[in-house]
Amino acid sequence: MELMFLGTAAAEGAPAVFCDCEKCRYAREKGGKEIRTRSGAMIDGKIKLDFCPDTYMHMLKYGLDFSKLHSILIGHTHSDHFYYFDIHRTAAPDAHPDHDAQPVTVYGNERVGKLLAPWLNTNKHLKFQRMIPFETVEIEGYRVTALEAVHVVDKSGNTEYPVVFSDGKTYYRQEEALFYLIEKDGASILYAHDTDEFTPADMEFLAGKKIDIISMDCTNGYLEMDYIGHMGAKDNERMRERLLQCGAADEHTVFIANHFSHNGLLPYEDLEMLLPDFKISYDGMKISTK
Repeated sequence: MELMFLGTAAAEGAPAVFCDCEKCRYAREKGGKEIRTRSGAMIDGKIKLDFCPDTYMHMLKYGLDFSKLHSILIGHTHSDHFYYFDIHRTAAPDAHPDHDAQPVTVYGNERVGKLLAPWLNTNKHLKFQRMIPFETVEIEGYRVTALEAVHVVDKSGNTEYPVVFSDGKTYYRQEEALFYLIEKDGASILYAHDTDEFTPADMEFLAGKKIDIISMDCTNGYLEMDYIGHMGAKDNERMRERLLQCGAADEHTVFIANHFSHNGLLPYEDLEMLLPDFKISYDGMKISTK
């Protein structure tokens, strides 16, 4: 399988849209790998991971033909991952597919389905399928399993969508955030964004799988934060060790740090030194399972 990173930044991009900090000025001046658009990726040019506001630009820049796209995996409904204002444009007058063309199916949590609901009854070229954590679904010949993400944690007193964090505490989320394991023909890719350190249930499910490629959230970068919902470099290293110890990964697993906020960002070469056990993602990067 081939994993292609289309966008590798958090919600504000890098450089951030309204920012003139030292990091954003450096990115503008340096260009190249320092320019990071909002998050998104492709598996074998077939399965789309996330649908961010920069998706149209990604299509043009990388020569993608989304008229042939039929499967989109969404982890949660933050707009940098689920820009549903565009995702419904699969039928007239926005598109003119063949009458019997295969529809675009969006896979995600309950809230994804609710936000798509206004179009689902009138657009036969758009469908939704809810993903349940730890239930494997076949999508275009791939085995896809949603895992529970520690993200969109709610501090308002809400008691919906509980999730047990790695510290044993239960947190509640605004929605049932997910991330995905994709498998085909003995190869496997774990695309783990946006999430903090994996839950005990995630670790139990992944134990012994020896995953080929693990792309891990590194939103906080070099910053060490108490915030629950994203990881940084230190968290990534700790998660790598946990995954190796439980057999979810081995010496052949390629670890990738991805999804960077400008707040914790460093120049590309400095990120490589900060995370020597990881490849550092950049927009347009491709990597394949062996």
